[in-house]
Amino acid sequence: MNLKNEKQESKKIRWNVSLAISTVYEKVRNSNLKIRKSEKYTESLNRLNEYFGTNETQTIILCVLCALHFGDSDSSWEMSDLRREVGCGALKSVSWLAQIEDLKDKHLIVSARSKFFYPSDALMNAISENEEIVLNENDFVVDFSKFVGTVAEMVESRESDNVSPYRLLRNVINYENENSALPIVKATKFLLSEVKDRIFFYDACSDFLQCGDTSLSATIRDIYSGSERYAVAESFIQETNPLIKNELLEFTVKGNMRDSELSLTEKGIEIMAGEQKDLFVKKIDEKLLIKPEKIKAKTLFYSKENQEQIDILKNALCEDKLDEIQKRLKDEGLPVGVAVLLYGAPGTGKTESVFQIARETGRPIVHVDISDTKSCWFGESEKKIKELFKNYARMCREASKSTNGKTPILLFNEADAVFARRKTNATSSVDKTENAMQNIILEEMEELEGIMVATTNLADNLDPAFERRFLFKIQFENPNFQTKKSIWLSKLNWLKEKDAEYFANRYEFSGGQIDNIVRKITMQEVITGKRPEISAIEEMCRVEKLYKDSEKKVGFYL
Repeated sequence: MNLKNEKQESKKIRWNVSLAISTVYEKVRNSNLKIRKSEKYTESLNRLNEYFGTNETQTIILCVLCALHFGDSDSSWEMSDLRREVGCGALKSVSWLAQIEDLKDKHLIVSARSKFFYPSDALMNAISENEEIVLNENDFVVDFSKFVGTVAEMVESRESDNVSPYRLLRNVINYENENSALPIVKATKFLLSEVKDRIFFYDACSDFLQCGDTSLSATIRDIYSGSERYAVAESFIQETNPLIKNELLEFTVKGNMRDSELSLTEKGIEIMAGEQKDLFVKKIDEKLLIKPEKIKAKTLFYSKENQEQIDILKNALCEDKLDEIQKRLKDEGLPVGVAVLLYGAPGTGKTESVFQIARETGRPIVHVDISDTKSCWFGESEKKIKELFKNYARMCREASKSTNGKTPILLFNEADAVFARRKTNATSSVDKTENAMQNIILEEMEELEGIMVATTNLADNLDPAFERRFLFKIQFENPNFQTKKSIWLSKLNWLKEKDAEYFANRYEFSGGQIDNIVRKITMQEVITGKRPEISAIEEMCRVEKLYKDSEKKVGFYL
């Protein structure tokens, strides 16, 4: 038996391996190790010694184990099963423990849980095909994934295997010692002195790799016993547990002991996976990321007051100014995040203003899909909103480390959908979920280190708790006469000034509504091949609004 690479093929054996195993097994079965050696037995044993690369005792153990495995391939066995097959007591088989450990080192048998084992797949495949045993060295390297998976298996099978909590601790400590060179073991032992905390972390890592969260109650039940379970649960809920304090785990759902769930933090992922952490850190969906160079330049028209406010905001978001502002705020112990609320009538340029500020300051936009943050599944909406802020915080950190990195803008468009007034005495699951989401957003705004912009047409519907958290609050009103005139002339540069004055004076349009008229004019030019008459444009204006309050009763045409 040799370690080979995957490309090497196994060679057929000229004699029957399974028949030789059967010969040895039948002789040792119920023999109490008083074996009557026949010529056939001796020949079979010698061939198997060479085939396995084992001594006589190890070959006997493998033959018994293989016979059991062929009878039930879904099970694993312990020493008592082997003794029962051979028909001997514990004292006669005491030396087998060391032999079994040697067989594990040779990768001929595999540990299952704490004290169970079974023949390796490579061994059983070779016997089934009557070929040489081919072991691929990479299959037996214990990496962080295999390590945490093995610990999780020990934890989950503790009660079914009648393993005491003390024995579980000893088994995990021994396994850590066997794999003391693994980075995850080194880092975890450095941060967590208590082995039970380390076991909890390893088990949470295994859950994470299986794309699941960790149930607080189930994991505590598997690791701890008696009244200790409640003390540990309380330490998690109060966030005094070392796993929380060391920022290895965080709540995805925080409630009571029964319904709370946890997952790895970014730091926890790094401790687990080391240099491979990027394989497991979820990124912002590229569909939600708008790069500044992709934003088309547009000329926006504001009232004098709005223009001043926009200029202040734009200057504050220039990289050198923002760095200086945030440093001053931090030195004075104030929140460093810049949260902005743009509110007012529809079509007044709130969203487009964010895009143009992003373009001019060179900042990407993370455009939140509000519908995607809401889920019909209990607890999922809260997880999504927390993950959104977690990913955004990571993007801000990455930008700060990069030479040319720019902190992105987190944009909640039409934010009243999630920033609405919280429900008092909420009883329905929908109301409770929305309240929970709002509480998460409020907490995240307190800790914000980047730039968050929310736009809304319904500012009166916003919860008052959000108001103080916005550093800038800019109201967008429908444009005045002069602004509307400028918009008409900018959009239709062929329009006569007197016509622009007429439309600006007669129709109470927002910039977005004027845009609609311009689009209709463009479509008509394409269809007819000529520019529409002023009377046709006026008809477009007349039917623009469903309600006719956009048309001034007072005014005159020059």
